[in-house]
Amino acid sequence: MEYRILGDTGILVSRFGFGSLTLGPLCANLSLAQGSELLYQAFRNGVTFVDTAEQYSTYPYIRAALDRWDRPSEIVISTKTYGETDREAAWAVEEARIALARNKLDIFLLHEIRNKEDFHARAGAWRILREAQANGVINAIGVSTHSAVVAAWAAEREDIQIIHPLINQSGIGILDGGVTEMLAAIHKAKQNGKGLFGMKALGGGALMHHAKDALRWAFTIPELDAVAVGCKDINELRTNLGWLDGEDEPPESAAVRLLDRNMTFDKVPKCHGCGACVQRCSTGAMTIGKDGTAQWEKEKCIYCGYCIAACPWFCLSFC
Repeated sequence: MEYRILGDTGILVSRFGFGSLTLGPLCANLSLAQGSELLYQAFRNGVTFVDTAEQYSTYPYIRAALDRWDRPSEIVISTKTYGETDREAAWAVEEARIALARNKLDIFLLHEIRNKEDFHARAGAWRILREAQANGVINAIGVSTHSAVVAAWAAEREDIQIIHPLINQSGIGILDGGVTEMLAAIHKAKQNGKGLFGMKALGGGALMHHAKDALRWAFTIPELDAVAVGCKDINELRTNLGWLDGEDEPPESAAVRLLDRNMTFDKVPKCHGCGACVQRCSTGAMTIGKDGTAQWEKEKCIYCGYCIAACPWFCLSFC
């Protein structure tokens, strides 16, 4: 396993980061025993970096895996919040500290900043993160984003230490530009000492049929200190790690289940057409159709599951 320092933060992480979104109810919805065991096996294979978020509902998996690990302090955890106000962010910070049983959090990000206006709308939350960092509660703070413009803008801000950008070889899900623009932003951020770890190297699952090439491509980006990769079972974990170690076809690869999920709209309760899923979707995969209900465009989807979490009526799910 390769390890790097995240920018100028002094935080040492495994270059392969475990993206925990896959474990929880927005994706694979593994049992606590299954999910924590998978994380524990990742630790045993040298993974020391875990990405999570308030919205993912995966803190219990991480806590259970840490409780079994004999060196829990070596595991670096990055979490995120969609909070906008100071109260929402303060709650998110305390929730993470309690759920993860850590007085000091490693990394805390504002989740999915879409543009500068979005960042400024969350000024209260950002103020809380900065205060928590000044008080020794958080080590490093920053933003996650799908936008190349936001990544380039964040690269110039002195108060942002960590940027978590969406990047993959096909450009799936990148906003305000494509691969070229995002790579340029990442390069600028690295020059300015930012810690960088990528997301959606497999396009949220859309590139699973080309997973080996897509994964290896992401890890060739020298400016990325780490890449967060989601795994839903031990075969996927071992296959991904094997590919990065240079194995063309690890023994487990034959058992990897290629992602071919579809969105389901439960008949009860019926979609109310409120548009919450449309507002949350950053790729335009969700729209309101002529019949007044939500519609899904599979080719635009990056399978993040955020629309599922946004639905107040629990109408959406992947199958």
